[in-house]
Amino acid sequence: MKSFSETERQEFLAAKHVGVLSVAATDGRPPASVPIWYDYAPGGNIQIMTGPSSRKARLIERSGVVTLVVQREEPPYQYVVVEGAVVDTTNPAPADVQEAIAIRYLGEEG
Repeated sequence: MKSFSETERQEFLAAKHVGVLSVAATDGRPPASVPIWYDYAPGGNIQIMTGPSSRKARLIERSGVVTLVVQREEPPYQYVVVEGAVVDTTNPAPADVQEAIAIRYLGEEG
């Protein structure tokens, strides 16, 4: 499989894919990994949205770092892995972030 250039990597992330977010768990459990919708524009930060009282939100807040895997599930199979620090958590998620993520996956009419 050919590696992405930085531009191709950012374009791939900006395309609509369901990601898998992983964050360190507690009590010796393996990392928590969940499918997630996200928003991204090249050169920006990846934005996700989750319920503030969810286990996922609590683990993200505690850990401060996450891994996001984004993949294409049909040929040609490709993926991008992003590892990094959580830049900001906002509760509740701003309406424009919620709307951007919903439109990305459901379309304007959804």
